[in-house]
Amino acid sequence: MRQVLQKVEEYECESQIYINAIHGNSKGWITKVEMNEGNFRQRHYKLNQLLDIDFTQEDIYISLNTFYKTYRRIENLKEINCIHMDLDTYKTQFTKAQILMNLEDNYFGKKIPIPNLIIDSGRGLYLIWLINPVPYRALPLWKAVEEYLYKELKEFGADRMALDPTRVLRVPGSINSKSNTTVRILERNEYVHKLREIQEEYLPDIPLKEKSDLIDLKKGQKSKNIVYLFNERSLYLARMTDLVKICELRNYDIQGEREIILFLYRYYLNYFLEDEEKALNDILELNRMFVRPLPIKELTRATESAEKVYKSKGKDYKYKNETLIELLQITQEEQKHMITLISKEEYRRRDREYQKNRYVSKLKEEGKLTKQEELGILRKKIKAHKEAGLKNNDICDLLNIPLKTLKRHITYMKKNGLLA
Repeated sequence: MRQVLQKVEEYECESQIYINAIHGNSKGWITKVEMNEGNFRQRHYKLNQLLDIDFTQEDIYISLNTFYKTYRRIENLKEINCIHMDLDTYKTQFTKAQILMNLEDNYFGKKIPIPNLIIDSGRGLYLIWLINPVPYRALPLWKAVEEYLYKELKEFGADRMALDPTRVLRVPGSINSKSNTTVRILERNEYVHKLREIQEEYLPDIPLKEKSDLIDLKKGQKSKNIVYLFNERSLYLARMTDLVKICELRNYDIQGEREIILFLYRYYLNYFLEDEEKALNDILELNRMFVRPLPIKELTRATESAEKVYKSKGKDYKYKNETLIELLQITQEEQKHMITLISKEEYRRRDREYQKNRYVSKLKEEGKLTKQEELGILRKKIKAHKEAGLKNNDICDLLNIPLKTLKRHITYMKKNGLLA
């Protein structure tokens, strides 16, 4: 849908306009970050708390997406509200005005969607696309869209290191100390996008449903590469989620598996975020949650090869499920809570459960009862007749069942406390 961007004039409180636009319906935790002479301070707020804060200070940022917990890590994402692009225009040969004119004439609505917010961040520009909130499992598709926008906007200074769903951006109304200017909203558009709409219009090679770790669309090498990356990220995201779930199930009281968990977490984060600094910060935070955390030097040394492999691009660690289950000592009970770290036995159990639920759904659609439901109804009738004082032969006649069958039900019901 093509809509003309509205020019934003002067507002008394641009921070509130911005926060309401991004987080007007948010239910999760929003991260606020302050940078002061190199010191980094991070706190988390709900929407109503955030709106009461004075943002007319230097170097104040907030997250575009929200979190289930007060930890700004990828597996804690609750609502993905936005797609964003940080343009370091000062690194290009163009002025901001030239870039905006070019984008308006040749890109918006043609090569890329029309952004909802264009913000002057001081030395650069932010482009923000509001989307109907999607859960964290949509991150591989979100990331694919971010990658597409980055490639389209690279010549305008798009920041490769800012393609992060946990990213914080400067708040309009605050001051950028590097340029000594106020961050301002330049233009806005009220239309809210759908992530799938963007995918279908601009990235048609990505499948609507992922069916496996690798999907062969048979549409040429370009399509295969896109799908491969899309599904690789799906796997990395699931792996990271499972690693944190293991920590939670064990109440972070882990010793023997700490190193491998932190190593794998850093490895998968590097590949998913493509941001080594963010990956390192996140494993440091995860490590602090352990009952007995590793010393920082030991942690860095134990996991640094994860970053080296990522940077080399020449090899990677393709651990099989069986290997990871053995390394992490994941029990059958724990596997019930995993997404991908499951054994063949757990896979078969889930498949049986899926087939059973599918069978039950089909019966309900046809207006039929399951065998268990039929047995339940029959036993209720038997109980009612017994309590009414009827003899067994009379009950058999009424229910049209053999006496042997009736006695078997009565024995079962007495044994399980269903009949006195």
